[in-house]
Amino acid sequence: MKIASVVAAFITSLAPSAFAQDIDREPGSGIPAVKYQYGMEVDISKVLHRTDNSKKVGVVPVNVVYEDSKGEIHKIQFLEWGNGPHNV
Repeated sequence: MKIASVVAAFITSLAPSAFAQDIDREPGSGIPAVKYQYGMEVDISKVLHRTDNSKKVGVVPVNVVYEDSKGEIHKIQFLEWGNGPHNV
């Protein structure tokens, strides 16, 4: 029983570092996000990455990493309704 507790504690201690590595692999993780404001002109040629909010509920932040018409990479953040289960 004590061995199981030690193993569980060890695995739990590794979780934050594994999560941090996943964030670093997200495209555009080193680019600061610009908060979108109504009426702001955005030159999007190609979307490279978008936050997946398919399982979130309510108003949630979205980050979009995109390439503009000049080939430069940008990140923009805005709010949207999550698409998760609405009968919660």
